[in-house]
Amino acid sequence: MTDSVSWIQPGLRATLIWYDGLAETPDRQYVFQVAGPVLEAPPESPYFVLAPLGQSDFAGRLYRAEVSRGDLRKFLEGCDLAEGRMSDDLEFVAVRRRTPLLPVLDAWGERPPGEILSYLSDIGAFLPADSRPLFVTSDAYRNLQREPDRFATTWICEECGEAEDAAVFLWTTHHDNAVQVRLSIENQVGVWTCRLYPFQIRKEVVTHA
Repeated sequence: MTDSVSWIQPGLRATLIWYDGLAETPDRQYVFQVAGPVLEAPPESPYFVLAPLGQSDFAGRLYRAEVSRGDLRKFLEGCDLAEGRMSDDLEFVAVRRRTPLLPVLDAWGERPPGEILSYLSDIGAFLPADSRPLFVTSDAYRNLQREPDRFATTWICEECGEAEDAAVFLWTTHHDNAVQVRLSIENQVGVWTCRLYPFQIRKEVVTHA
């Protein structure tokens, strides 16, 4: 079921859900059985990235920094972006609309959306107007400025020490005079908050530290 994508806007926040079952209701809604992650309450956002449980090894490889751009695209090809509601018992997501995720990201890449932000080196982060700080180390910032198409870990919580506990991952591409943030994944103990084209970064000429 691929609907018109007019219901999607750049910058939306979506929770990634691993699913291992799918059923269609009489009113043609789709219900996905949640296999993970472990949540305490339904997410506030009505948007979800739906990923089949059979691809869950992607998470371990991501935490070990073993995911290339090609690996990311292959993973995203198997994911849907959906609007819906999670049940109060956290076991199902009832979906009103969904569409393949990767074509949306590729289409938006032709029309760069989002505000242009500068990197705040004093706090090591970007400050989107509608979100909490998105942390990026200075080394990661220099790398995304140098490489025209990059997907990598950009921050790991120093106190936690492990990407599987708390980390940020960014897919960035260069476009004209800006660096597009195509996808951000913020991991908090296995719960991934994904933002699709949340902002652009002012392109700079960087030198080796």
